[in-house]
Amino acid sequence: MATDYTPPLTCLADLLSLLPQHLERLLRAPISFDCANQARFVLATVLLLYNLELLSAKTTQWRLHIQGARAIIQWKLQAIGLHRPDVADNFLRYEYYFTAVFNGLTTFDATYEVIDDIPINDKIAVFGDFVRIMHCVTRAERINFSGRSTTDTTRVEDVVGEIGTARDRALQLNQIMRFHYPDARHYFEHLTHMYYHASLIYSHRVLADPAASQDLIRASRDAILDHLSHLQDLAYFAHDLVWPLFVCGTECRGFPEKQDTIERALLGVIRLTGSLDRRRVLSFLRMFWQLDCEDGEISSQRGRPLPR
Repeated sequence: MATDYTPPLTCLADLLSLLPQHLERLLRAPISFDCANQARFVLATVLLLYNLELLSAKTTQWRLHIQGARAIIQWKLQAIGLHRPDVADNFLRYEYYFTAVFNGLTTFDATYEVIDDIPINDKIAVFGDFVRIMHCVTRAERINFSGRSTTDTTRVEDVVGEIGTARDRALQLNQIMRFHYPDARHYFEHLTHMYYHASLIYSHRVLADPAASQDLIRASRDAILDHLSHLQDLAYFAHDLVWPLFVCGTECRGFPEKQDTIERALLGVIRLTGSLDRRRVLSFLRMFWQLDCEDGEISSQRGRPLPR
């Protein structure tokens, strides 16, 4: 896919024409299996619009479509909750969940709301456990920021244990998954460790005293860079690399060589997958690396959307 790919206007036009048609049928249809299918069509259309707008990188309507996806899922769960979701439903719901959680990681929204009643299926989401943990950490951050009192305190020690369990489970899946290429299993193991260390960094930045956690954070940063050096071919898991690269990149201020490593890897991902939100991530990191601020102040920079 070209680096600066712009989706044909016909694709956007087709999707925009399909959306009101599906919505009209959905509103007119009685609560039934057919209604569930219409809701699925609407959700798929909205998620396609979201991704096409990320590719064009010219509008901010992708936020509106993520909110629309949440509303559709909520309606579907309430209106047709008796119908058991199939694989397609679970895939679309996880696509929404994954996108919403990672948007929350890179932008600070005090009204952070993500539907978390999402089934994590190993065949659909091998890193689903990590995503759910990061959602819990981000939600705890929003609660602390709002000043709301809660009896459900998220302790970093508990989260670290969950992250370790998620890593072990992903490594077990690695042994039974079927890969098309011999090297892919080896690369997946390195990628799993990158998710593990990125999760540790994020959790300690949000939930712990950054000064007391500095040695652990630096060790995890260096571990991510080491595992990255073993990925000779980024094509196997390019889409999955963005988040650990982003988290590692936020710990590379003041280290030009490490910054170059992260930038080269992100540019490699962009060459393989297209821009999507990757250029936005890289632009944010470049800006952050130039800031004169204390370690751990990444949160203050997330008060606004990442530059696109």
